[in-house]
Amino acid sequence: MKTIFLIAVVMTGLNTFAATTSNTEKVYLFKFQGIQQPISMKAFSKEAAFKLAAKECFSKLTGGKYPGEEKGLDIIDICANPKM
Repeated sequence: MKTIFLIAVVMTGLNTFAATTSNTEKVYLFKFQGIQQPISMKAFSKEAAFKLAAKECFSKLTGGKYPGEEKGLDIIDICANPKM
């Protein structure tokens, strides 16, 4: 009886822990070379925030225009490697 009760308590605690950690969004700041202001993104994980910030970085550095192959590759390199 004690074992079943203990297992139930542990499982409830694990479910509560998993629910609270996966449902909270955080704000992450990324600094990129060539951009004065850090880019802040709100997401559930740092990886998801980084993907959004990299897209925003590319958009800011290109100004929405085609930069050409050489400059485009340089911009991709900058946006794929934020300053730490």
